Amino acid sequence: MIKAVLFDFDGVVVQSEALHMKTFLELLSPYGVKVPEERWYREFAGTGSRHIFEVLVKEYSVPEEVGSLVERRKKLYEGYVRSGVLTETRGVREFLIMLGRKGVKAAIVSGSHRTNVALALSLLKLEPYFSFIVSGDDISERKPDPGPFLHAAQKLGIAPKECLAIEDSVPGCEAAKRAGMRLVAVRSPASKDLYGYDAMIDDFTDFPLEMLS
Repeated sequence: MIKAVLFDFDGVVVQSEALHMKTFLELLSPYGVKVPEERWYREFAGTGSRHIFEVLVKEYSVPEEVGSLVERRKKLYEGYVRSGVLTETRGVREFLIMLGRKGVKAAIVSGSHRTNVALALSLLKLEPYFSFIVSGDDISERKPDPGPFLHAAQKLGIAPKECLAIEDSVPGCEAAKRAGMRLVAVRSPASKDLYGYDAMIDDFTDFPLEMLS
């Protein structure tokens, strides 16, 4: 029986992945950097700002420091979030309420900055539904490494096989399966590249509840 559900954040709890991509490209477009949406989800989604900038700065010979880009991008993203552009994924609030009634724990496992995740949760009033956040600021491992999911399971005191992960990116799906967890994939531009999932959903209104048993 599933005792905990571990949610990726961007593209799973909130519809923010397109905004993340927009902010990276907004900073890097003066240097001719272009990233197709499919590549973003296949290679970059969920892997953390520093990793993304390291890859693109090297690939396009961008003459800026990665650390500076990370901080500028973080502030740019926060500004957009505070403007109210984010929306929660359809059905996620009701799904979280149902998990609480069943006594199933919920936590976030994200490669994003903790402050960005916490801000979005606060603005959308979703923070009471989650036990904690594992963010890209907390541990050195990045998806597709299973470390973030294993860290969350350890914090909960629940075996990985009793956890279900929900992901929308290739690195995230790989991380969850390497952690030995059941996996539900949320349909995304990278859907054709996703693998290892036990079910795929469009949003939480069509979540297969039998996966929780």
